[in-house]
Amino acid sequence: MQRRGDRVGLIERAISRKVKTPLKRAVRQKVTRPAREKFGTRVVKTDFRQRKAAAARAEKRERQRQRRREAAARKREAAKARRRAAADRRKAAAAERRRKAREKRTAPARRPPARQAHDYRLCRDEECARHACRAYRDGQADCPLEHVA
Repeated sequence: MQRRGDRVGLIERAISRKVKTPLKRAVRQKVTRPAREKFGTRVVKTDFRQRKAAAARAEKRERQRQRRREAAARKREAAKARRRAAADRRKAAAAERRRKAREKRTAPARRPPARQAHDYRLCRDEECARHACRAYRDGQADCPLEHVA
């Protein structure tokens, strides 16, 4: 069994819907009307926003890649500089070792002074056993020309 209050509530809800819905629609139209007047009633749907967002994402990815490439290049240059510095240190240490070894070495011992040169042409010793002296003397003795002895 329905009570009178229930029916009144039902009627009030129906009236409320019938009154409020058109009011809401009118307000919505008034708010959107300036946009329609500005852009016209025809609106062409495009994927511009999606393409623009995709392009922005691609640009961001490219910037990140570029930053990574630059960081890798910096790391390579730093490693190259470290290797070069290490090589320079090794070269300097080797040069220092050579310098110290050179200083440590004593001067080379001088040869004892050579004995008097024994020139076979000037040898006056008849008993000299040197082969060159004997051959020279024999050659002079066999020569038909006069030689001063």
